[in-house]
Parts: sequence; C-alpha cells; structure tokens
Amino acid sequence: MVVGQSERGVEGEQLRRSEDQDIKFSSAEINVVVHATEDENKILQSISNVLSISTERFSHSASEGHWGNKILFLTAIMDSQPAKDLVLKIVSSLSSTDKYYLSILFDKYVDEKGSLYIRLDKQRICKGKISLSESDSIRIRFKPIRRYKPSNTLQNYRGLLTSSE
Repeated sequence: MVVGQSERGVEGEQLRRSEDQDIKFSSAEINVVVHATEDENKILQSISNVLSISTERFSHSASEGHWGNKILFLTAIMDSQPAKDLVLKIVSSLSSTDKYYLSILFDKYVDEKGSLYIRLDKQRICKGKISLSESDSIRIRFKPIRRYKPSNTLQNYRGLLTSSE
C-alpha cells in the first residue's frame, strides 16, 4: 500500500481497475448441495448475508442419497451485472493464499468455452468468510458473453486476481 493512502482508497482503485477491464458475463449459476444433516435455512441465509444473493433466487430440487438420506439441490441464476458484481465481491474477499492458488492453477478453473468455475467453502460461508474449497462447496459458474470476434477472456479473468491484490 502506498504511504498515506487509505484502505478505502486502495479498494476504490482496485475496483476501478477491474471495471476498466472487459469483464462481462452473460450469467452466473450458483449450485449448492444441502445434506440431511445441514440446515437449509442457515445455509441460504449465510449465502444471502455473505454473497448478497437473495434467498428467493434459489429453486429447490429434492433427491435421495444412496442410504435413503434426503439431499436438496439449490440453484440460483443471476444475469450479467449481478454476476459481475458477485465475481468482484468474491475475488476481493479471497485471502492472498486463495488468490495465489487460483492464479497458479487458473487453467483448472476455466473450461474450453470460457466459463469460470469457482467453488467456495460452504462451512466458511456459514461463518461469514469467503474461501476456496474443493469439497462440500458452493459451486459457481460464470458464463462469458459469447462474441464473434476473438476475445482475451482468460487475460481478463487473470486481471481480476491482479487488480484485487
């Protein structure tokens, strides 16, 4: 941080740098698996509080596990601007360790169509924190806007990481 620059000034500069980049999504899809031992309302309220996603956005689908246990699938779809706001919120809240991990394994988080996949730790969300996770996670897929001309989507996604440091 530059001497004499406030935290708010740094955050504002980082957000401006991110907004200057051509980061646009057509949508974001949030998927959550709720097991029988978990409290659906607590998970939804935590997602709402931490990620600012309204609980009303989620649709519910029930299933049964191998042992007859109840499994609930929650899905929410967000359109373009809320998706961009969500990715900026997530990346700016990640720890430096999570950002580093994301940056060195970046290719594992983007598919051949340019969709960005981020998995967040469901238990940490319930504690008010945002961090990456590979198991029992909240899965978010950010779909890029399709363009007819070649795009530098990967470079723009990488720019999210450098602009939020």
